[in-house]
Amino acid sequence: MTAFAPSMHTWTILGEEFEYDELKDVANHGADIGVSGFTYSSDLYDKFEKYEDAIMDRLEELGYTMAEVFERQGFETIQEFREWACWVYLESDAYTITCDDL
Repeated sequence: MTAFAPSMHTWTILGEEFEYDELKDVANHGADIGVSGFTYSSDLYDKFEKYEDAIMDRLEELGYTMAEVFERQGFETIQEFREWACWVYLESDAYTITCDDL
């Protein structure tokens, strides 16, 4: 039997492919520092539009409501929320995948 080698596997999250080490970086440092496919506002807008149901379901699972997030984060636009929501989705997946190594 062969052991699972995370470095030999890739994960697709919101349409972007990630290697294990990339996900470890996201889990440790967050997605807002710049992650391929999750950097530009236009990319994040498109991602949110395409995966809105999955993203909003994840936020609900994590206990977030849009009103709470706007108040806590001090957001003034829906685009700020979209970007944050995409990052939270990515970060939560990255943490789940790599949590044994953190």
